[in-house]
Amino acid sequence: MMQDNPIVLLLGVFFALFLGGRGWRRRKLKRAVRDLPTRLQRMIGEEPGFEPPAEVPEGLQGYVALYGRSARVMYGIWALAFGWLGYVIYLWLGTMG
Repeated sequence: MMQDNPIVLLLGVFFALFLGGRGWRRRKLKRAVRDLPTRLQRMIGEEPGFEPPAEVPEGLQGYVALYGRSARVMYGIWALAFGWLGYVIYLWLGTMG
């Protein structure tokens, strides 16, 4: 049945990468916001997005850079996850024919 199918395990790797990338970014941003002074914390968007303001005041440049870098890392992990999903679908279609 389902538990004997290796495709389920391979799909689990996809979900682990996808959710892990999103969770990693959320933790990284949450920690960075926590370390900011209260005045700057109030300028940042609500959790879970923590979007920086459109006009970046002095003192938030580091956070804005981290926000962009963490997004690129998360999207890279997501690209890897979707590449893996494509490979799993390829394997699955190969076993059907």
